[in-house]
Amino acid sequence: IEGCWWLPRQAPLSRNHFPGAMDAGDGLTAEQLRARIEEQRALQATLTAQGEDALREIGEAEERQRLRRQLDVEETRSSHLGAVLYSRQRRRRSIDRDEAGALPSEESTFAKPKPQPTPGALAKTTTSYASNVVKRDFVWEVSGLSWLEQQ
Repeated sequence: IEGCWWLPRQAPLSRNHFPGAMDAGDGLTAEQLRARIEEQRALQATLTAQGEDALREIGEAEERQRLRRQLDVEETRSSHLGAVLYSRQRRRRSIDRDEAGALPSEESTFAKPKPQPTPGALAKTTTSYASNVVKRDFVWEVSGLSWLEQQ
């Protein structure tokens, strides 16, 4: 702290920050010292220019990174649209093979509605699963049915 009269004055420390260390310029002539100063200034100019280049390169790298993230989003959208298209094409092929869609039934679709059974009368329903057979494992849950007469 310079200018404080209550602190003892000390000699400035050398560049190596300990007493007795030899400075890089010890034993050089004035001309040699001037040349070293110019070398350091040239080095500083080079380092400053390289630092500016590094900042520009960082900006370019950040832009490439932003574009990669944008490309990821676009590729994900394209993948989704491709999956939707594939699904629709499979559906169309399935309809063309009469495996899906409006399939012919045993009764005409224009038939009269079935009369409602009278309470207490025996009701019979038959469902055919012979068309559109898919071969794989299924888990079936049937609720609300009983084969025992409830009283």
